Amino acid sequence: MVGANDFRGLIQELHSELNQTPVAAIADRWHIRAQEVVRRKVFSASEFLEWAKRDRHWSFTLAEVMGKVCAKPSELAARLLVAILEELREEQQTGAPALE
Repeated sequence: MVGANDFRGLIQELHSELNQTPVAAIADRWHIRAQEVVRRKVFSASEFLEWAKRDRHWSFTLAEVMGKVCAKPSELAARLLVAILEELREEQQTGAPALE
């Protein structure tokens, strides 16, 4: 389980891992790859969601993801993590500065 202080590190680690694979260059496959990576990582869904609620930037992403139907917190957490990774990827492609 990842502690609240480690979520930013986890996100950066996953983002780097996804960008190092050849699949990351293909948009549709990047999303599939992101979901695979998210499923491999073990963390407390409720702890991750609470962290995202308190985070100045990712709370907005959480609100967007919550607009979609999710059966359980673990599904919501996985969707949120994929959305965060996708947003970082878009920022990287547009040359926007990465959030710290």
